[in-house]
Amino acid sequence: SETTSPATSETTATSAPDPTLEALLLDVGDLPEGFEQAGSGVDDTVTTFCVGTDAAGGLQASARAVRGFANTGQAVVQLAFRFEEGDAAAFVAQAEQAFRSCHEVPGDGGLAFAYEPLAAPVQEAVEGRVDAWAGRHGTSVGSEAFTTQTVVVHRGDLGMLVSVLGVELPRAELDALATAVFSAALERLP
Repeated sequence: SETTSPATSETTATSAPDPTLEALLLDVGDLPEGFEQAGSGVDDTVTTFCVGTDAAGGLQASARAVRGFANTGQAVVQLAFRFEEGDAAAFVAQAEQAFRSCHEVPGDGGLAFAYEPLAAPVQEAVEGRVDAWAGRHGTSVGSEAFTTQTVVVHRGDLGMLVSVLGVELPRAELDALATAVFSAALERLP
């Protein structure tokens, strides 16, 4: 049987995978050529944007699923939750607050990002497709070569975070990758 656990924690060992969440996760075929699925070491703490600020903090989810992909200089991480009533909307609201409060503030690993709005084509891939969303383009304060684009969305009780990372990837290429990845991920939402 499945038990409720904090959103940032594993569901109990006796819980079965949630088929709805598994169906939300991207496959290699959803991504441009060259991506491979990452192993079991995918970081499922990507909801933490800086020290003390977790977009899933204090929320309850009955299940969660995570998947990651890598290509030379690029990565994609996707995290999906089945939230308790009202917490999916709170997840998006807390992510929006985290983007603002974590601007240029280091995380646990000392890495800080300067956040700015997503480019118009990336926003258009998300707008009108979910109940609510938050997203930003981030540039590493310590190394401008490391950039990320992240969206946090919800539809009903389902919440999802999708992050696209690039190292020495021009902004236009990161925008194109993020547009394709976000669009593919959102098409999987019921």
